[in-house]
Amino acid sequence: MYLVRHLFLVFTIIHAMFLSLHAHAETSMSVIVEEHKIEQCKMPLIAIADELIGKNVHRLHVDQPKLHADKYPFTVIGVISYKDDDAQVQFNAFPMVNGECEVSYQEVFEAPENCLEVREQIFKKWEYVGKLSKDSFFLRHKERFTKNATLTSIKSGSECLVTRRHSGF
Repeated sequence: MYLVRHLFLVFTIIHAMFLSLHAHAETSMSVIVEEHKIEQCKMPLIAIADELIGKNVHRLHVDQPKLHADKYPFTVIGVISYKDDDAQVQFNAFPMVNGECEVSYQEVFEAPENCLEVREQIFKKWEYVGKLSKDSFFLRHKERFTKNATLTSIKSGSECLVTRRHSGF
């Protein structure tokens, strides 16, 4: 019985490891980091892309491919298709001399509702920081301080241009 439980436990661990490795292959960011031999920023780039994109259809391209891309700032641009519309996205990776990597993204999309409705529907758990202009205001996530957003009224206030940002290591 001990052997059966032990084998079951080993199988469960191997299966979980396989699933976690497979989860990183969800977005095309994993293909991009492999093609460009990105090592230092590989895991943070894949993690932040997986978090933002999830299972949505998307297309990513490298902006200005570089030799030794693992040693210099690296940008990936693309489009994420949500069920109602597309969003433009830009991922940035900054390798640091201490071996870590700072990554960030900026996502921009137009919402067919006014910015007050967008705030209530999408950003109700975000803190209002202040106005940037008569048509724009700034929000910050209440729990993840590295996430923020700008909402800007467009088309005479009937629609909203949304810019979301997130950064971290």
